[in-house]
Amino acid sequence: MLIAQVCAFVIFKDLADISQWLVQSSREFTMTVWYNRHIIGGIAILALLVSLLTWWTERKLCPTLLLGFLVFVFVFNFYSGMLNPKWMFRSQQHEAQFVSVDEAPKYMEQSLHLAHFGPASYASVDDIDVVVLETDNGAYAYSDYYLLQPHVAKGDTIGGEEVIMTYCGLTNLGIAYSPVIDEQPLDLTVMTQLKNNLVLFDKNSGQAIQQLWGTMERDPAQVRMKEWPTIRMPFGSFRQLYPDGKVFINEIAGFSENPVLAAWDRLVRHGMMLWGVGLNWLDNEKPAFPTIDFKDRRLPMKELIYSISIGDDHVVYSKDFIIEQGNNINVEIGGQPVVIDYDPEFDTVSAFFNTTDGAVTDIDVFGNTGTGVKLERVNTLKSRLFWFIFAEFYPDTDVNRV
Repeated sequence: MLIAQVCAFVIFKDLADISQWLVQSSREFTMTVWYNRHIIGGIAILALLVSLLTWWTERKLCPTLLLGFLVFVFVFNFYSGMLNPKWMFRSQQHEAQFVSVDEAPKYMEQSLHLAHFGPASYASVDDIDVVVLETDNGAYAYSDYYLLQPHVAKGDTIGGEEVIMTYCGLTNLGIAYSPVIDEQPLDLTVMTQLKNNLVLFDKNSGQAIQQLWGTMERDPAQVRMKEWPTIRMPFGSFRQLYPDGKVFINEIAGFSENPVLAAWDRLVRHGMMLWGVGLNWLDNEKPAFPTIDFKDRRLPMKELIYSISIGDDHVVYSKDFIIEQGNNINVEIGGQPVVIDYDPEFDTVSAFFNTTDGAVTDIDVFGNTGTGVKLERVNTLKSRLFWFIFAEFYPDTDVNRV
């Protein structure tokens, strides 16, 4: 029984993220547990069965009530680490529901008071933040609330390549990727979180993938999934800019459809996830999970930043700084000229590769310049994520470069 409990506790501690509020392991140990989880789980179940068989033949070894308690603890730990993430998040990489811009408000209104993880809710549907993905077949908008539970949602194609949306509520980060590494297709779902950022895993290979890095944990070549451009804006701006766009919705089943799933998803999304993620929005210097020792004070810990990574060159900007520069910054990142622009009308920050011969100061949300040239979006722009998490993953990042 002791062997069973130790194995189940290790699975719980390293694979069920709620355990990280109390006890943390090194990244290396967590990954070792992950890649050996079936062996550890097999030993745990075998040890439990042996202990139960032994008790059945000699009841005096343990009081029935104590045995029941021990079995309950085992099942809770084992389920929390091995099974629960798959049921809680249920990836929507292959199937997802979208509605038109005109239909979307009636769905988004239902989540209005829950859509913002901060202390206050949004004033109206038009204020709700969405991550926007432009594809071969038009634009898609994803709200944080509806992305929160699956963490992986279907997209469309860009240039004929499949694109999906990945999302981490703790980081407040949506990244669009092609789910392919080394020409091998990935079937992604949630593993856990480490350092307040989502860790996915590929059901085809069993490999773990950190969302911010987009790489397999045990890939020596560090080949990344291909990243595609996204931008953030209020839903009202999306309605104006993309009137034919589509909006992702992920409604909880009704009790008449599936009472078990209806109750479970309400508990998970409203009782657990919104509360847990909301801890990162509190006005304090405490991360939701105490796994980051914040030291980089160049920006306030919970500043929502815009980051661009080109090669090994990482730069972040605060929205206030971009506004102070006249809403427009021409800069070199990773050896490439880039123009960063804030559009106050649509409350969105965009970044484009500057292929002109000089600075670009007149440009719209779509990359159209005053000279008639259309610039290509920077595919690595990440919008409104927490500074303390990005700094943890990229400690050598530059801040507010001009």
